[in-house]
Amino acid sequence: MRVCIFLFLLFAGVSRALICNRENGRIKQIDASNGQVFAVDRLGNVFTRRGSFWARVPGKLAHVTVGAAGVWGVGRDQTLYRMVAGSWALLGGQLTQIDAGGDQIVAGVNRHSNIFCADKQSAVRAADYRSPAYRQINGRMRYYSCGPQSCWGITAQGLIYCRLNVHANFCTGSRWLRVSGRFVVVEVGTDGSVYAVSRAGLVYRRMLQIQLTAPKVLSEVWLLFSS
Repeated sequence: MRVCIFLFLLFAGVSRALICNRENGRIKQIDASNGQVFAVDRLGNVFTRRGSFWARVPGKLAHVTVGAAGVWGVGRDQTLYRMVAGSWALLGGQLTQIDAGGDQIVAGVNRHSNIFCADKQSAVRAADYRSPAYRQINGRMRYYSCGPQSCWGITAQGLIYCRLNVHANFCTGSRWLRVSGRFVVVEVGTDGSVYAVSRAGLVYRRMLQIQLTAPKVLSEVWLLFSS
């Protein structure tokens, strides 16, 4: 069977939306950053995109992410892995979802919706079960995604929050900002662009809107995304 995949590839800080292409196979989860694309199918097989075809990556995962901090993955038993010298290195901790899209930090959530992150220094050096060193972020999220300057989370109820003042050496950030809307997925790109998917499967992008009537007001809103 064939599956239709929407990719938001982020090259050189530019967000590029690709037209939906039909690819062979059943992809369960996919992530793209820095010119790389990784995916996991329904059987846990891992693939990376090489030119016009999918290349199999050894190992079985439930979730994979690629970003400035490298390629990371979560096993079906919630164990954490990082690709080191072409192989999966078993790391410390247990998560159900992880994201490597921040400024060389990693962040994710566990099965209890607790949120954790690792600062740049710890993330880039992670190579065995004694690493990385995690910091816990207050709050509970079902999914957590990071960009260069902020991280975005989604609760079990579909509420959206932005974590402010996230930095390479301060991955926990300072506080939550509630953002309007209800979605099932939220993702932050390498250039800081934010996308979300509604329960109906519609894709939205967070955009700056200018109110032209006096007084002029700048505000951010969700706009339906179309390629």
